[in-house]
Amino acid sequence: MAGRPRRGVGLRAVLAGWRPGGRGPVPGSAEAHRVPEVPREFPTAWARRPAARAARGVFLRGVMRPLLRTTLTVAVHGAEAFDGVRDTPVIIVSNHSSHLDAPLLLCTVPGWVRARTVVTAAADYFFDSAWRGASSAFAFATVPIERHGGAPSATPMNLLGDGWNLVIFPEGTRSRDGARGRFRLGAAYLAINAGVPVVPVGLRGAYAAMPRGRSWPVAGRPPVSVRFGRPMRPAPGEDVRAFTARLAAEVDRLCAEDATSWWEATRAAFASGLPGAAGLPGAAGLPDTAGTAEEARVGDAAQVPAARSAPDVAATPAGSEPAGRTAGDPGGAAGGGGFPGRTSPRAVPRPGGTGGTGGAAGSAAVSARLRGAPNTPTARWRRIWAATEPAPRPGSRSPWRR
Repeated sequence: MAGRPRRGVGLRAVLAGWRPGGRGPVPGSAEAHRVPEVPREFPTAWARRPAARAARGVFLRGVMRPLLRTTLTVAVHGAEAFDGVRDTPVIIVSNHSSHLDAPLLLCTVPGWVRARTVVTAAADYFFDSAWRGASSAFAFATVPIERHGGAPSATPMNLLGDGWNLVIFPEGTRSRDGARGRFRLGAAYLAINAGVPVVPVGLRGAYAAMPRGRSWPVAGRPPVSVRFGRPMRPAPGEDVRAFTARLAAEVDRLCAEDATSWWEATRAAFASGLPGAAGLPGAAGLPDTAGTAEEARVGDAAQVPAARSAPDVAATPAGSEPAGRTAGDPGGAAGGGGFPGRTSPRAVPRPGGTGGTGGAAGSAAVSARLRGAPNTPTARWRRIWAATEPAPRPGSRSPWRR
């Protein structure tokens, strides 16, 4: 026989209703409305004052640079590119594969550039705690940037307006395997709206020296190369996505130049049709070999006429072969070895475009544009899309197909 229910709340019920932080088991929809707090940006203005700048210069010259020279074999090329942009702030864009990237850039740029340069850093990584944010702001003049959404920061545009140079890693994070990731559009957006040039940089060897997950370079003084490119400006009417593709292509070319030579890297960029390859110095003398085989296939396809209509076949004199056929061609209508109304690929189009030849050439041209043949607008946008958009996932995300 069940007894009477006991009054009060037991220990099990108390533990079931307890919530960390003092929040009761009341659903959020039943709670009183509270104004959401606006996140406050980590203060870094103190790191750009004269005293902090002087201390940072001593740290980079007296501590960080000797440390890098001791643990790495650093090679610097093209630092004179900054001589042509002394009268304007610049945006320094580079590939990102290691925590060595920012110290390498700050220690290899000229001193007058370094004194007015700040580094954009992820707010959720470098500024999640006060000590890490303050130390990175003091040592490398970092400013927080939200990379996972949220309200856009006005600090980068204000800094460019005040004459500061910006170091931006458009990938947003370090590479997991050393290969360059997709470039985001922030650097090109700032360059276009602020009207400042962009200095591309190719960093090679930093991933092998200190890959993701390591806190110190590997032993043996691994070689690391820093190669600066010529300043780039957005072309008139060029949009953000197209300029981002040009920046990514130039960074890739600088890395390839370090691995091979300027001539080989420029030829490869020109032959592959990378955005902006035609504007490289000395590229005017290179042969336009981009997509020669594809153009040949398109040209062959343009010579194939469409099927001849019945009146055209009937109008052919008896005992004569159609244009472009030999007497022994088994595919001819008179030979009996082919199908009625079918022509050979070796047929020569008749003058004037009669018999559907003009329509075939037009359809071949349209097919070339849709396929992305070289020297077509579709090819240019395909290269831009490949440089600025992530590659498709290799497999399905469905749990039933894993």
